[in-house]
Amino acid sequence: MQDGSRIASYPLHEDLTETIYCGDGNYNLLLISNGEASISDADCPDKLCVHQHSISRTGESIICLPHKLVIQIEAEEESELDAVTY
Repeated sequence: MQDGSRIASYPLHEDLTETIYCGDGNYNLLLISNGEASISDADCPDKLCVHQHSISRTGESIICLPHKLVIQIEAEEESELDAVTY
């Protein structure tokens, strides 16, 4: 989610590298690998989101306050697979 709105969702069982553009040319690089999601790079000043641990369980999140970005694990209603949404 960015600024309170869901902008995308991805399954955790598919490896992915996705650049999330956060306005004004700012970005966060989302990495999904081996069933875990993390932010591998960002151009925010403090890079706290990059230093947070990988997440894989429902309810876990990674937050980038400067970019108003939340990466959150949610359970899918129709299956037992988790998904990443941002």
